[in-house]
This record gives sequence, C-alpha cells and structure tokens, in this order.
Amino acid sequence: MLGHRSTYITAILGTLLALLLAACTSRTAMEQLSYAESIVVDSPAEALATMEHIERNDFRGECDNARYTLVLSEVLYHNYIDTLSSSTTLPMMEYYLDSEIHSERARALYQHALVVLAEGDLAEAMVSLIEAEHSLAKVDNLRLKGLVLRAKGDIYDEGCLFANALESYQQARDCFDALGLGYHSASITYDMGGTLIQLRNFEAAEEELHRALSYGIEEDDKRFTCAVLHELLDLAVYQNDYTKCRNFIDAFATYDCLLYGQSHHHAAKAMVESRYGDMNKALTMLDEAATMEDSEWADLEYARYIIYRNGGDTKQALYWNEQSKHAQDSLMLEVLEQPVLNIQVEMLRQNLDAERREKELTKERNTIIFALIALAVAGIIIYARHRLRRKEQELAQYIESVSELQSALNSIPKDMASSVSNLYRDRFSELNELCDIYYDHSSSSRNKSLIFNKLTETIEAIKSDHQRIKELENTVNSCRNGIMQSLREGLPKLSERDMRVALYVFAGFSNRAIAIFIDSDPVSVSKMRYNIKQKIRNANLANSEQIIAALSDKN
Repeated sequence: MLGHRSTYITAILGTLLALLLAACTSRTAMEQLSYAESIVVDSPAEALATMEHIERNDFRGECDNARYTLVLSEVLYHNYIDTLSSSTTLPMMEYYLDSEIHSERARALYQHALVVLAEGDLAEAMVSLIEAEHSLAKVDNLRLKGLVLRAKGDIYDEGCLFANALESYQQARDCFDALGLGYHSASITYDMGGTLIQLRNFEAAEEELHRALSYGIEEDDKRFTCAVLHELLDLAVYQNDYTKCRNFIDAFATYDCLLYGQSHHHAAKAMVESRYGDMNKALTMLDEAATMEDSEWADLEYARYIIYRNGGDTKQALYWNEQSKHAQDSLMLEVLEQPVLNIQVEMLRQNLDAERREKELTKERNTIIFALIALAVAGIIIYARHRLRRKEQELAQYIESVSELQSALNSIPKDMASSVSNLYRDRFSELNELCDIYYDHSSSSRNKSLIFNKLTETIEAIKSDHQRIKELENTVNSCRNGIMQSLREGLPKLSERDMRVALYVFAGFSNRAIAIFIDSDPVSVSKMRYNIKQKIRNANLANSEQIIAALSDKN
C-alpha cells in the first residue's frame, strides 16, 4: 500500500540543519585513534594505553564510529583481550560491507569474524571471512590474507572438513613464508600436523610437526615447543611406536617446556612403562594423572586400555576399550550432529542478505545525494513540483487500473455478471467519481493530494475486502456447481493466495485484472494458474478435469 507522505518544508530544513550541525569528531580524538592504529601491530600495549585515553563519545557519525570500533577491535585482539561481542562489531561490519575502501573493509570483516567465531557461530564467521578475502584480492596485504585463510582453516577443522582445512592452512603458510613471519608460519605448520593426524596421514603429520618443533627449539619458545610435543606424543601412540613416545617424553625435560598438559604427559609415561613391563608403576602414574586438574576422562580411559593390553590382561583391556569406544562414539555423534550442510546453506543465505543490504544502502545513499543536489540546484519550490509530478503519475496509474478493472467486469460471464457487478459496482462508481473530481479541480494542489489519498484507499480496499471476496466465492459456488468448495476440500493445503487466484479465474476475470487484485503482474498470474493446475493433477481429484478446464478458460 502506498502510504501517505506529508511533505513539510520545516521538516526538510530541520533534517538538513541536523546534518550540518552534527559536531564532527574532534581532531584530537581522531589523531589519537590514527596513532593507535599505526602502532597496534608493533606496540600493542602502547596502542591500548592510547585507546584508554580516547572518549568513546568523542566520535560522531556512522563513519567515525565504525572506524573507532575497527581500531578498538584490532587493539584488543593484539593484546589478547576478548571483551567485544558481535552486537558491538555488527554495526561496524554492516557499515564496511558497503565500503569501497577494501583495505579497511577486509580488516573490519576479519575482526567481526573473530568475534562471532568465539561465540560459536561458524556460518556467520565463514561468510565474513569470505567477504574479507574478496576485498583482499584488490589490495596488497599478505599478512591479513594469511590470517583470514588461517581462520577459515580453523572453521573447516572444527566442522571436520579436514581436507578444506589443510588447503586453507597451506595457502596461509605460503603468505607468511613470503613475509618471513616465522612464528605465524610455524603455528600453521603445527595446525597442519594436527589436521593430517585427523586425516590419518601419519607420515606427513610427523614431518610437519617436526618442522614446527624445530622452530620452537630454535626460538626457545617453550610454550610452543610444549604444544608440539604433546601432539607428537599422540601421534606416536597412534603409530604404536613407544620408542618415539619415550623420546618425546624425555624431550619435555630436555627443553624444560612442560608448561601445561601434565595429565596428558603422565598418561603417556604410564603407557610407555606398561609397554616395558612395569604394570604397577604404569597404573600408579595413571592414577596420579587422574588427580590432576587438566585430566580428561576420555584420554585416561584410552590409556587404561593400552596399559592393560600391553600387560596382557585381556579382560580389563576389553572393558576399558569398550569404555573408550563409548567416549569416542559420543564424540562422533557430536561431530555428526554439527550442521555442516546447514552451514553451507546459511552461508548462501547470508551472502544474499549481504548483497541485499548493500543494494539497499546504495539506494538510500543515492536518494539522499539526489535530494540534496535537487535542493541545492533547484531549491525547495522545484523539489515540491517534482513531488507533485510523481503523485500525478501514480494517480494516472491508478486511473488506468480503474479502467482495467471496469473492462474485466464487462467481460465476466453472463451467469455471474449480475452478482459480481453488485459486489464491486459501488467501489468502481466511487473510483470514477474521484477521477472526475480530480480533473475538475486540477488547479488545486491541495485537492489533488486529498483525492489522491482517497483514491489510494479505495483501490486498496478492493484488494483486501475480505467480506466481498467471501460473497464472490459464494456466488462462484452457486453459479459453477460448487467448484470452489470442491477445490478447498480436495486441496486443503493450497495456499490462500492460490485459492484467491482460482476464485478470480472462475469468476471470469482476466489475468490483468487478477494481477491488480493480488498486487502482481499478468505473467506471474499465468504461472500461478499453471502451478495450480499441476497441483490438482497430482492430487487426483474426482472432478479434476472439470476444475482444470475452468482454470484454462481464456478470459
């Protein structure tokens, strides 16, 4: 329905005045923000201190607020502070989604992806990363490209799409290798090793993990070395190679790097001891592992199975193997329940939504620019005349609709003409009278506006007059042997819109007339008639041929 829009000069001037008087972001605040942005990678702590001296309220306007959120999110990210929520970064993402500044657009989408990924929304995070990747194809920022690809790999890995994860990790490592960013490259090499274990490619996994281990040892990065050794421990157990397992256990002491994973470390040692025959020591060590804060019951169950298997206690080994399988089955069910296909569907849906939002933003921006140019060049009088011309055009379209509806009434079959005419004659009379009044008072813009609004209401009343539609259905049933009743009983799931189209066809209206009644177009009405006939054929109604014939009448 076309709504009534009152145009007041004071409202227009008020809007323009508000735009002009909106205080710009203070120069000091913007300078501080730019400084924090320039040092965030190399001096994150100083960037954080700078941001703490900036007042959030100093920023005015959508553009400045979006940039403030972007820099803040990057500063928090580089300081390992996880305090932002998607409700904070969403306005920033939506603003930059329509931006042509691809460097900032990619940064904003990446930061938003990290936030929603932390909240567990894999689909939205992946869509943001894909959009960021599109922008990065237009700018030279290998570092950010590597980070985006690594985040994509993490999402694929969490969704158990390990082959996709491995491909993303490899591309990310190529970016970091090209920049000489050793830590990032080594971290992704570690990720690749874990992914290759999931793919049961143990030989390749061991090669990647040893490459990562070499970096950790060379850089004396104890935490990273510890993480790699834990992964290598698991790999050695999977390979049933307890010599390697013992070597990796000894490596923790050699490089003084057991910073976490104490329970995992003890469980591995227990399995090694059982392999070499000391069952009592193995079980004692496993009991100690169970008391540690970081112990995981599923790991301990599997370790007990290995220990009893190595000790030759088949009964206990089978028992703990069964317990371990229960844990593995639960994990597998959890993985299978992850909506992998739904993620892909959600990605497509949100891509479409993003494109739609972008078009809407572009349209709104162009409308505002056009209005401002019109006001500046032609002034308020020319703008008012432009609005009046638009109303006249819309009114002319309504008058054409009246003629079409009147023509439709003239072509209705004689057996229903009287009843249908009675239903709608008063509405058409009112429309024609309004049209006459409009042309009689064409010199009065105020009268034109009043008549236009009344005409709008009358047209819409015809489309939504449910009482008259009900009376029309009774008339059609009376004149055409209960055809609408048969259709409703035979196809109760047919949508009300389809029922309405069938009703107007049975009443003798043309496709053009029906299009006016249902806010559509003749081509769409023709397609709807065809689809209704197909549904009737599929339903095998007793009088389907009669109904289909009625729907096929040329009106």
